[in-house]
Amino acid sequence: MPFRIPESPAAFLRSAQDLWVKLKDEKKKTQLSEGDWYPFDTLSCVPTVTELISRDFDVVAADIADRPVADIGCADGDLAMLFAGWGADVDAIDYAPNNFNRMLGVRTLSRVLDLPVRTYDINLDHDFKLPQDSYGLTLFLGTLYHLKNPYAALEQLAFQTRWCILSTRIAQVTPSVRARVENEPIAYLADGREIGNDATNYWVFSAYGLFRILQRTRWAIVASKRIGCLVDSSPIDPQGDERMFVLLKSRVHFPELHVRLADGWHPPEGSFRWTAKSFALEVVLPLEKPFVGFSLSIFVPRQIVQAGQPVTLSCRIRDQLVGTTEYAASGFYEFEGELPPFALHEPVLRLDFTVESEFVSDESDGRELGICIPADASGENGLGFRLRP
Repeated sequence: MPFRIPESPAAFLRSAQDLWVKLKDEKKKTQLSEGDWYPFDTLSCVPTVTELISRDFDVVAADIADRPVADIGCADGDLAMLFAGWGADVDAIDYAPNNFNRMLGVRTLSRVLDLPVRTYDINLDHDFKLPQDSYGLTLFLGTLYHLKNPYAALEQLAFQTRWCILSTRIAQVTPSVRARVENEPIAYLADGREIGNDATNYWVFSAYGLFRILQRTRWAIVASKRIGCLVDSSPIDPQGDERMFVLLKSRVHFPELHVRLADGWHPPEGSFRWTAKSFALEVVLPLEKPFVGFSLSIFVPRQIVQAGQPVTLSCRIRDQLVGTTEYAASGFYEFEGELPPFALHEPVLRLDFTVESEFVSDESDGRELGICIPADASGENGLGFRLRP
């Protein structure tokens, strides 16, 4: 079957909605020889997944056109069928003794829909190694907190797949004393009955704990979204269930610097783009390489230093000032900043820039204008952002 992924995130979502209707009908008229269909709606996550991958949709699509897709913890394989229906090469992976119907559901769906989904019964706690050496995309949804050793699983996965869409339960407070753990890199270890009376539930991370383990296991965090209980979520309370969805890019396969525009950027205008007076970059540093600083290419236009009024550009990381420079004349410059030691261990490093100037754009423009960033075709995201060893 030729590979034909939907042409846009919106079409991706529509395709999943069409499959949801079809699967609902097939499951209603098809009785499993043993057991029942998985009772939860796996495809309900697709709107969240669509939002997560929208900015990188074309790049991810190109990778899954060339390489297989893995669906880990596949339940009845609804997501595996979605990708297989587009012609992707798909492996559906679960551990039969812990699967709701011992993987009979995924095998039945593959047969009745006539989709060539390969199924694998693998104990991921015993040997986390996927059937094929290299995958374009791995779906790893709702499975991480069911693993005894999430660190080893995530690290192995980074070597075998280029992209990963992961979801797992997270918590903001501890169960008993309600201690806030949102910004601490920790995880809660459940006993065999605390979470849904399910002994396969183990580690529930804080948000920062999840980011930390992803960073330590060779992943770049491209995008994230939280759903469910967004205030005082708990690792064990059914009413306090919060989930984190993350789009990940393997730093094994993409070891270079990653830079993403955050707040305060105006659209490109030819060979440059304006910022607002407050703007930010999100940076994932190259893996296991020491750096002491960074530089950003800027252009100071004549109009913002007119009448002898200088402009000041400063940068902060976690409210710590890491660089500041005053410019009294128009021209191209390299703004330089330092990287504090803690920055080298951040999963996603946010650089907050502030422009101080007397310049006010005319009323017909309507934009707040800070400084200009020239285009650099050789740089990440077309920016002249560089690291200093």
